[in-house]
Amino acid sequence: MTTDKVVGDQMDKNRSLIERICLYIPGYRGYKQKNLRRDEDRAVRTEVARALEATKMDLATVQRATVGNLDLMRDTERIRTKTDKYYIDVKKAVNGYSALHDSVKIMESELDNLIEWDAKLMDDAVALKEETSAIVDSIDKGNTDIKKPLRDLERTIDQLLEDYNGREKIMKGFQEKE
Repeated sequence: MTTDKVVGDQMDKNRSLIERICLYIPGYRGYKQKNLRRDEDRAVRTEVARALEATKMDLATVQRATVGNLDLMRDTERIRTKTDKYYIDVKKAVNGYSALHDSVKIMESELDNLIEWDAKLMDDAVALKEETSAIVDSIDKGNTDIKKPLRDLERTIDQLLEDYNGREKIMKGFQEKE
């Protein structure tokens, strides 16, 4: 089961009786469903941020292990900076809200796509965490040659940042969906 489906199912279970009844009111139903999609989007991004926090802790461990090797210290610090940027971007992402006077309108189908995109972000954050954990495990086993795994990790975070920038452009109306 995908992350967005799990979050959606949990949110469905948590609705009160009054909220479920109100969903049958024609004008209110669309409004409420749109807000529920925004809430799902926010919940998935919160989980992505938690996964990124764990990655950041692993990177701190890697950084401590690189003390004494200036090149590896610089590489690790650069990766930590990029991971921090990604973390901040995810935490402060556009929620899919568009006011009546906004020039870029966010429709229900776009919100559904946004939730799917955020579920992919969750999968990517978990993969990033696994990649950093593998480096920490390697260090724990006494392997000090981590230059290639760090370069691979940097490529991964660069790709995540690029993908995320594409998401933001779509949400702000600057890029057409593919």
